[in-house]
Amino acid sequence: MRWLSTTYSDLVWSADEMTVRKSRAASADSRRRFRNELRVNRLLTQNRPPVRTPQLLNFNIQRRELCFESILGETIGPKYPSQLGAHTIDSIIGLVVELERYNPTRRWFRRIDINGRFRMAHRAGLLTTSQLGTLEALVADSLIPMRFAHGDLTARNVMQDDAGLVLIDWEWAGLYPTDYDLAFLWFSLLGVDGGRDRVERGVRGSNTSFLLSALLIQLWHLQWFVTPEFRASHVATRDHLLARLSTL
Repeated sequence: MRWLSTTYSDLVWSADEMTVRKSRAASADSRRRFRNELRVNRLLTQNRPPVRTPQLLNFNIQRRELCFESILGETIGPKYPSQLGAHTIDSIIGLVVELERYNPTRRWFRRIDINGRFRMAHRAGLLTTSQLGTLEALVADSLIPMRFAHGDLTARNVMQDDAGLVLIDWEWAGLYPTDYDLAFLWFSLLGVDGGRDRVERGVRGSNTSFLLSALLIQLWHLQWFVTPEFRASHVATRDHLLARLSTL
């Protein structure tokens, strides 16, 4: 029996590898993530999106366990790939464009608090008081539209099988600024030559929304996920985004 343990969950495949069970350890945060992932996957199963996703087969709330159909393929790459071909990047961008046609509305959708995130980064010392004020004013002036998005779109969450691409791991899905998914892909391609430029050419909405989204993602990772050996390059991305936003 095949199994895989990640930071937040354990995956166990059935003997015939036709199904996979995903379970989470007990914690307040894991319960919130499980509840959102369950709700989103029930929605995706009942109201299929225009992109391929694993079908939710059953679930166990007490065990915080989800059972999906197994995708007989591999992920396109890690979260931060060092190499990713132009065709592959364009295929992922195409996946994002297709997902934009799916715009369900539910009262329970998690909704990113843009100014709340910026204030959190300020408290963590990642933004100056002046930068925080500038960003809050920009958000107020921009009237940024929010829409349903995957919320964690990187090569790690895109699988390839014989039929094409499959978008997996919807635990962060909810309401985000337009082009948030493209901004997440942009963020993840730090080490891919020309990757970020290619993603920016795919931006269809407001450049302000895209850049604010990229900054939100970068600040969140600087606060919680970036290891010391990669911190300098991520700080450089933060400064690059702040400089571009200051000219808008």
